[in-house]
Amino acid sequence: MKLVIFDIDGTLTNTYKIDEDCFVNALKSELKISDINRNWAEYTHVTDSGITQQIFIEKLGRIPSNEEVARIKIRFVNLLQEACNHNQDLFSEISGSANLLANLCLTRDWCVAIATGGWRESAELKLQKANLKIESIPLASADDGISRTDIVNTAIVKAKNIYKIDNFKKIVFVGDGTWDVKVAYQLSIAMIGIGSGKVAQTLLNVGATKVIKDFTDLNYFIKILETATIPK
Repeated sequence: MKLVIFDIDGTLTNTYKIDEDCFVNALKSELKISDINRNWAEYTHVTDSGITQQIFIEKLGRIPSNEEVARIKIRFVNLLQEACNHNQDLFSEISGSANLLANLCLTRDWCVAIATGGWRESAELKLQKANLKIESIPLASADDGISRTDIVNTAIVKAKNIYKIDNFKKIVFVGDGTWDVKVAYQLSIAMIGIGSGKVAQTLLNVGATKVIKDFTDLNYFIKILETATIPK
């Protein structure tokens, strides 16, 4: 068996912008600060837990307590829910992703997992609002680790346990961020980028060998899963 691991925001769901806005507003509200660097590539770990910790260290000179993180999570999820109540269209799927997941879960060759830099509760909310069925799919999140490498490794371990596989013949990570390319390279696993225009070109520039805009062509995606390679 082989394993394909999907990121969420910008990969399975069109939620990158609303996720960013709600995350930043939750941090501003709970920390009582007005300026937050949104250039996520400048952070050591591009995850909700990693960004939160780095902001606390840089702004307050200490790491956050468990209680503070819990309050930020609650505020974040509440803001996402409010945004959805106001405009459900902010939580749409990347074209073809729901159909893709449903079909992959029925194949004999591929197992499916999800690895997101977001916290689990917010991740599940976004997937639910985008009508993506993930009940049987192992999911690793920023609750499982501070780095994306740790999160993807956790997704692999969870997949091995759930699917009862000792080792996968091939692992492919599907993501839309430059940090996703970096993680795939560090873990020596194949990678497929998701994006178009400048996003696609940026992914290619940092080492992705294949980038597609969405999942509307199911057969084509299955084909490139088989030929996907480790980033350069």
